[in-house]
Amino acid sequence: MATLEEDLTHLNFQYLLLFRECARSNVMEAAWRFGVDAEVVSRVADLSLEILKEQAAINRAVISLLPLGHHPVSAASYAALLVHDSLDQGGHHE
Repeated sequence: MATLEEDLTHLNFQYLLLFRECARSNVMEAAWRFGVDAEVVSRVADLSLEILKEQAAINRAVISLLPLGHHPVSAASYAALLVHDSLDQGGHHE
């Protein structure tokens, strides 16, 4: 029978692997789905398999759960906010 630590490591690894795959295919979608900013998504996209395994084995859950039924922002709205934020940070002024 697996221990709690083994179960957490396995769950963390699967979660981080999924996060990295999503981050590599679509930054805005990954930011929305995983509840982090685009900078974190970019860093996760660059992580090696070895680093993912190390992070998975910290004996704490890396997953942050939203409260059930809590969906304050749609994916489309979040993407629009990211685009607006990136324009603001790029120094574009009216």
